[in-house]
Amino acid sequence: MAPAAVSITKYLRFFKHQHLRSVLDYGAGTLRNSQYLAEEGFEVYAADLPVQVERIMAMAGRRQLAGVLANNELGESKLGVDLVISNYVLNIIPDGSEKSSYLKNIVLNLRPEGYLLVEVSCRNQLEDCHGTCENGQKCAHCIKSYSHGELNDLLAPYGFRHVCHYYRRHAVAVLYQVLSH
Repeated sequence: MAPAAVSITKYLRFFKHQHLRSVLDYGAGTLRNSQYLAEEGFEVYAADLPVQVERIMAMAGRRQLAGVLANNELGESKLGVDLVISNYVLNIIPDGSEKSSYLKNIVLNLRPEGYLLVEVSCRNQLEDCHGTCENGQKCAHCIKSYSHGELNDLLAPYGFRHVCHYYRRHAVAVLYQVLSH
């Protein structure tokens, strides 16, 4: 099993200090973060695309989980979790209705004042596009990457308040709190 994401291990003490107990790993993939958090004592739900849920159901690690859901079930599930983790998912979801649905599902499944941890690829701030890039959509350094400010702008309409963030080599992790539903 691959180790948990750095953002998860970095914020683990915060999660425990805030008495967060339940987690939705939205875009759970191989369950590396789900299993780590379950082993740390959290009640963990894993969600992903239906095709990946089929794979998850065959994994031994799923037995540690409180539940496994397909993303199309999240609109009705209203889990009321303390924390949602999104690890490199926003980078692969197209803009538009899919991204909007993803973000709405996060809000629907968080308890009031719950937390969201987002980790995404970020642009190398030292490299310049030389003006060839339109809105971060064309050059290899910008496509499907975010700064923390861009994430703030994306998440603010859904009621999220920026708590803190950090950058590392090619990633940014941002912790948010939902203000209300």
